[in-house]
Amino acid sequence: MAASRGALRLAMVGKHLPSPLKKTGAIWREPSSIRVRTVRSVCKILTRTYGTPRFGNPSDPLDDLIYIILSNKTTPGTARSTYRRLQKRFGEWDEVLTAPMSVLRSLLKPAGLSAVKSRHIRGALRLIKKRFGACDLRLLKRLAPEAAQDYLVRLPGVSEKVAKCVMMYTLNLAVLPVDTHVHRISSRLGWTARRRADQCHAELEALVVPALRRDYHVACIAHGRKVCRPRSPRCHDCCINRYCEFFKAAQ
Repeated sequence: MAASRGALRLAMVGKHLPSPLKKTGAIWREPSSIRVRTVRSVCKILTRTYGTPRFGNPSDPLDDLIYIILSNKTTPGTARSTYRRLQKRFGEWDEVLTAPMSVLRSLLKPAGLSAVKSRHIRGALRLIKKRFGACDLRLLKRLAPEAAQDYLVRLPGVSEKVAKCVMMYTLNLAVLPVDTHVHRISSRLGWTARRRADQCHAELEALVVPALRRDYHVACIAHGRKVCRPRSPRCHDCCINRYCEFFKAAQ
């Protein structure tokens, strides 16, 4: 009987164990030493080429969260101008909670999806104020990375990518947000074979060491906009094409 109870306890514990990470990229078939050298070389070349830009992301966690929500499915220039318009209209983010929803939607209209983004921003601010007593996310700096991410993804409109962007840009945490550029470039390099960006965070964080994650993320954005475009990528102008499975297959 005791043995049966022990087996049952083990079975119940097993249900809560994380699933083993499925490594889909071709790079995982290489020896560990080659993987490490390849990742470091790619990151070094990209950083040397593009530096470490911020792309206009604010340094305050709540400012950045709102900026990133605005940036969804719009151009960087439009996101920046819409964000500045919001800041000019509302001296404090708490004021958004009492403003008419029609005013908020009108301000967000140039960025697109104004009805959805208005609900997400208002809903996030309401929950933040309820939790922290004010529209302020600076207390997240006291939390462990897992706790900070767990809190952020519970807010309206906040995906894992959005949470990791806030954590990376404003909390100085060594995470790797995977947006469309990071996903496209990582896929072409052979670092992942997953079809969607939101499926890649664990695999790419297992591959890219913490010290290189921020540099890789921002350089991928710059590289994806300028060279490694979704259509008609400029492969022959690419600074990392020697490491690229997509480029090799096209030869």
